[in-house]
Amino acid sequence: MSTMKAVVLRDWNDLTVAEVPRPEPGPGEILVQVTACGLCGTDLKMVQGKFQERGWPPSLPFVMGHEWGGTVAEIGPGVTRTDLAVGDRVVGENHIGCRACSNCRTGRYNLCIQAGKTEFKLYGHTAPGALAEYAARPEVMLHKVSDAISDAAGALVNQGSLTVHAMRRVALQPGSTAAVFGPGLLGLMSTAVAKAMGAAKVIVVGRGSRLGLATDMGADHVVDYEASDPVEAVRELTGGLGVDNVFECAGNPAVVDQALGVVRRGGKVALLGLTGGKATPISPDKLTLDEIDLLGVRSSPNAYPIMIKLMETGAVDVGPLLTHIYPMEGASEAFAALESREAIRPIVQP
Repeated sequence: MSTMKAVVLRDWNDLTVAEVPRPEPGPGEILVQVTACGLCGTDLKMVQGKFQERGWPPSLPFVMGHEWGGTVAEIGPGVTRTDLAVGDRVVGENHIGCRACSNCRTGRYNLCIQAGKTEFKLYGHTAPGALAEYAARPEVMLHKVSDAISDAAGALVNQGSLTVHAMRRVALQPGSTAAVFGPGLLGLMSTAVAKAMGAAKVIVVGRGSRLGLATDMGADHVVDYEASDPVEAVRELTGGLGVDNVFECAGNPAVVDQALGVVRRGGKVALLGLTGGKATPISPDKLTLDEIDLLGVRSSPNAYPIMIKLMETGAVDVGPLLTHIYPMEGASEAFAALESREAIRPIVQP
């Protein structure tokens, strides 16, 4: 059996580079040589064991990684796609769904009813991920990209696609206003995608040097919550009305109340960040009397093609975000940079 190198989580907070079996593409699958894999906050919490109740990962040792791209290395048996060949560059989704339940059949495969069951695969969470030299995936999960998107940039398509899904969830309108809480990768991508999709004013709430990056990604205003009350500041920037849409990307329970405090009457609040199981109080009266839509946003169903086009055409430039790139042997250092907030999105290139 052929082997490959992979970053393996042996125990909580215990990562190592090890030789593991190289996957063989099964029926309808394509083997991809991984060229870049991004690390996100969910990965970090998985390393720390904070998602054990979700079964992420289902057992140890485990290979994570769900934000990735690579080059087609082998076409498996029974593949029907004619647009992909060995040597083509692709990026991969991490949700596939059963393709038979009512949600999958209506395009909401991110909410597959089979989720959590043994036959369901959420790659990088419940099934082996792409923080390795190779990954085998069902053909439907792969999207071809042009040379306008670099290998490292390809690792950002996943999170960018999630923000595209968020914009569709709130039905963002041209000329609208938005506030983004949390200038991590999700927040910064939300800023850029909101501007690309027609938002007239985007206000980013955060702290430190990341606010400068928010401006680079298209923010019209930034609010440092250490210097001023974020609710008052956003209200002031909107003439007291509040914004049409809020995107909560911090994954901080305390921020949800602030998000509800800056949205206008009749506006929409989208929650993109995960809190690791922590709860937050919400006022039903606020939601009811102001008719606020509070929306959850999970993954990126049918959003990859849109995000790829936004990046290929230059409507979204992710260049300012590609600051921390590591070889596979530097994966532990990459996770440390993520935990310390030194890096927006560490990218490992096998």
